[in-house]
Amino acid sequence: MIEDSKQVYEFDEFRLDVMKRQLTREGEVVPLYSKAFDLLLVLVQNGGRDLTKDELLESVWPGQMLEEANLTVNMSAVRKALGEKAARPRYIITIPGRGYRFVGNLGGSPNYEVGLVIESQTVARITVDQESESETNAALTPGSSVSLERKEIDSDDAAAPIVARMEPKQIAAPAVPPPSFFRRHLVIVSAAAVVLVLASVFTIREIRHARAAAARFQQIKLRQLTNDGRVVTAAVSPDGKFFVFVHAEKEKYSLRLGQTNGEVPIELRPSADVTYRGLEFAPDGSSVYYVIEENGSSSLYRLSVLGGVPVRMRNDIATYFALAPDNKRVAFVRSDAANKTRSVVISNLDGTNESAVLTLPVNRNLNSINLCWSPDGSTIALGARPADNQTAQGIFLLQIASGELKPLTSPMWREIVRMAWLKDGSGIMAVAADSASQEYRQVWLVALASGEVRRITNDLNSYDVGLSATADSNSVLAVEHQQINNIWVAPTDDLSKAKQLTFGALNRSDGGAGLDWTPNGKIIYISGIAQTRTIWIMDGDGANAKQLTPSGAYDEIPSVSGDGRFIVFDSNRDGGSEIWRANIDGTDLRQLTHCGRNSQPSVTPDGKWVVYRSSCDSSGSLWRVSIDGGEAKRLTETAVSWPWVSPDSKLIACEYSVEPSKTKLAMISIEGGPPVKIFDVPPQANFRYGIRWASDGKAITYRDWGQGIWRQSIDGGPPQRVHGLPEEKIYSNAWSRDGKLFAFTRGVEIRDVVLISGSN
Repeated sequence: MIEDSKQVYEFDEFRLDVMKRQLTREGEVVPLYSKAFDLLLVLVQNGGRDLTKDELLESVWPGQMLEEANLTVNMSAVRKALGEKAARPRYIITIPGRGYRFVGNLGGSPNYEVGLVIESQTVARITVDQESESETNAALTPGSSVSLERKEIDSDDAAAPIVARMEPKQIAAPAVPPPSFFRRHLVIVSAAAVVLVLASVFTIREIRHARAAAARFQQIKLRQLTNDGRVVTAAVSPDGKFFVFVHAEKEKYSLRLGQTNGEVPIELRPSADVTYRGLEFAPDGSSVYYVIEENGSSSLYRLSVLGGVPVRMRNDIATYFALAPDNKRVAFVRSDAANKTRSVVISNLDGTNESAVLTLPVNRNLNSINLCWSPDGSTIALGARPADNQTAQGIFLLQIASGELKPLTSPMWREIVRMAWLKDGSGIMAVAADSASQEYRQVWLVALASGEVRRITNDLNSYDVGLSATADSNSVLAVEHQQINNIWVAPTDDLSKAKQLTFGALNRSDGGAGLDWTPNGKIIYISGIAQTRTIWIMDGDGANAKQLTPSGAYDEIPSVSGDGRFIVFDSNRDGGSEIWRANIDGTDLRQLTHCGRNSQPSVTPDGKWVVYRSSCDSSGSLWRVSIDGGEAKRLTETAVSWPWVSPDSKLIACEYSVEPSKTKLAMISIEGGPPVKIFDVPPQANFRYGIRWASDGKAITYRDWGQGIWRQSIDGGPPQRVHGLPEEKIYSNAWSRDGKLFAFTRGVEIRDVVLISGSN
């Protein structure tokens, strides 16, 4: 509480009334909420004196532990009320690194006397207008003015109060303006009042949003809503009472409805061999929308929360989408491989009235997974890379009516996997991974009014694609992700006899990001330590494990040369994603590529070349560089992923894009060009970290999103299951050079729904 014995302060056209807690400008009230008023009052009370930020925080928020952002927001409100900017201060100046000072010329007195009391010394010689003794009790009447007698005093005498009093004097009455004068000025004053009111409304709304964002999630409570670890994605209802989630069980998925009070979930859609992607509640909470990916295409469905028959809304949509707050439109991203662009597309829910609002080159990394609408439906927030930064992402705001794109944050994340706009408009929640560290994905809050970014969670778990907010903006639902992976080895003639080689702890993920065999039967693999990934080596029976590359970076996808001399891998050791080479003992680290967007290497068994994926020209195409570095050669014009070279060093197996959202398995010559062969794949085919050649070169194997490994003969025919492996998800894997052993990573992904609530 601000206490003051003085009732009114005046400076220029402003009047600060302490008793009424009111700021007026030429008699008109200037809207100023409580803490901003207190802040202005403290500054005025200490006019001419520097006040530190700590002093101001303690004066306005006594006994509270608050961030400096609260002071910044309120100072901005004060400056707007006074009609000034920080760059051109009229009343409040900023003291860099220290605080603020009020420099306005103060007038007014506690008893509303017509006069001015000067309570501090003046400088040099001053001239004061002082009242004559004989006129002290004269009354002021209409039509009178003030006549002042001038008297000079020395500065040493100025310590005593000096009062300027008014003397009445008759003057002639002015001429009355014509009526048109008053009408014209009435119109001008009325228009100015309307503008002032509108500006005040927008200012108050912005201030409220800023205050709300600053207060949100300062302290949080986490409540786990599921406990079997099989959640794929989830969304919360607007009222916060229900949540819908995709549940995985081996190769099948179901859609379930849970209650946040802990009641047993019910099944909305039975377990089936389908893949659910995007998932959102309707704004009124009566139904849910979701995308099913089947037969290489994606369709949008609507389903009542009471169950029933799903309604197909439209085909030809991206796997993730953003539902508009009017429940009539949907936004998603569509890729154009031919023009190497991606566009934000908006349509009616049934697919009609479709239009592209924004188109960006593919190297901006625009993606449907992180689109979200503003509560008023005028703006879409999206994650993307700036045109001048190819390694980090920021949040941008897209004005739908104009197509204008403006940055909200600096590029500060290596990935943004989901966003949700708080319904009160104060901020945007995001699941993202900090580019300045190797930490896992966390939940962040970005304030709309200031662009301030604050991390909400800070733990050793990661968060996945599920993220949504309740209508009161005080809770968000997320999917928490933990993982335990270990390496196993089995004889190829009986894969059921697999033995576990590593026994890593939670999130260590031995072998999860790649493994390979050396010619002499050792295993090179990736292991996570202290939120980094490094390369390790161990014997084929798991003995003598040793770290090869230093911590502090993300090393992935190791590939060993046929002569056993080198390990090639991708890493962010220089800031971007590049291809590196090391000796088999981890020494002599050498960078082979240099544009910042190269990944997924495979060294030819003859040790001459490294094949890799490059997005430096926005294509994501296949390239080749010498094992010693130097000039690279482009091998394909179209996008490919996860290349792996055949045992004879002549062919490359890879994921090949035939059209948007549809890929196949392809074989490409080491010399480049169009695919030599293209193979169809099962709906659940998964190429990540997992395309490999059989040791005899007669077949290609790859993973499944659900469980096990697929085998494709290079002579054609449908793919076949590899039998004998455990009925669970297999991660990275490799066949030994002699064809006798199969190393693979298996483990558990634990995904559960958590509700994060503010306890402010």
